[in-house]
Amino acid sequence: MKNVVILATGGTIAGAGEQGKDIGYKSGAIEAKTLVDAVPGLKDLANIRVEQFCNINSDDVTSEIWILLALRIKELLAQDDVDGIVVMHGTDTMEETAFFLSLVLNASETAAKPVILTGSMRPATAAEPDGPANLLFAVQTAVSPYTVIPDSMSPRIYSGAGSPLALSSRPCAGAGSTAVYVAFAGKLMDARSVQKVHANDLDAFASPQPVIPDSMSSRPCAGTGSPSSMSPRTCSGVAFSYSEAGSPFASPSHPAFDISNLRELPRVPVLYFNADADAELVRFAAERSAGLVIAGAGAGEFSKSWAKVIADVVAEKNIPVVISTRINRGRIVPEQLLVPGTIAAYGLPPAKAAVLLRLALTITNNPAEIQEFFLE
Repeated sequence: MKNVVILATGGTIAGAGEQGKDIGYKSGAIEAKTLVDAVPGLKDLANIRVEQFCNINSDDVTSEIWILLALRIKELLAQDDVDGIVVMHGTDTMEETAFFLSLVLNASETAAKPVILTGSMRPATAAEPDGPANLLFAVQTAVSPYTVIPDSMSPRIYSGAGSPLALSSRPCAGAGSTAVYVAFAGKLMDARSVQKVHANDLDAFASPQPVIPDSMSSRPCAGTGSPSSMSPRTCSGVAFSYSEAGSPFASPSHPAFDISNLRELPRVPVLYFNADADAELVRFAAERSAGLVIAGAGAGEFSKSWAKVIADVVAEKNIPVVISTRINRGRIVPEQLLVPGTIAAYGLPPAKAAVLLRLALTITNNPAEIQEFFLE
């Protein structure tokens, strides 16, 4: 059997409250080993090793925790006796942690050893907790020989402090395509496009741009049987969706952001525009931040008063400002920007745009160079 390390960070999956109730619980209240030992069939899938990395509500995650988590994952991926990693995580910020990991782990590190995040919407003490099924699914995905690495965007990402790599091409286009996934409610979703789309449903995550191909029509799935003829194909209960990616076993070898000498990331808040919103909030945030992300209305739009203050921030404070949208579908391109010198988030939602901007700021605060990171 393959060897899987489960890194536990807390969250609802480790939550405890009044027996039988779905709400009113404390996240990160149960130790990981207790949770893992209670999942029937888990140890039949892989040799499991459990590490209690932390035990928090994911709303309390910090960039310091992200960096330490990524460095621990890098250590584990370098070990010959580790074939995959599952991270148990709270759902509130799971998509941000997954995207961060996809930006700092080299594709060469995760090509044969996927990193899978999972969690739950109900605490472990609920009448019908969903955590055990999600954890089982995540481990099953981690050990499957048919877990694939999408290579549809050929990303090139900057590395380390100093000069960017390959400026003559399109560095970091499609940033975030290493084998980092979210496995949840029977769906496997890539770190770049996955979003939490429901505050309560068990099927809380969706990926508007599925990139997990299964073109191995002549090979069995997960070691048993053959792919069904239905679309999307299902392999041992794992739902895959088609894409126009290249070889399903492609292993892109781009470098990732170098975090080896970092303890924390530059601070970047997300400012949500709404009708009649106070523009002075932008100025206040700029005084205490290294960069800003604006969650604009529609196609990244905002009022004249906001536009004026944003223009002042760009010109006077030399602070990069990324424009995203509060709408969970669509994209922002440079031609749509209301304020010159701002940065288009393309398809990244505000929270993920903030993650990428924070990493970009460890290298440069030049808006033109940062824009390259967001190119699709």
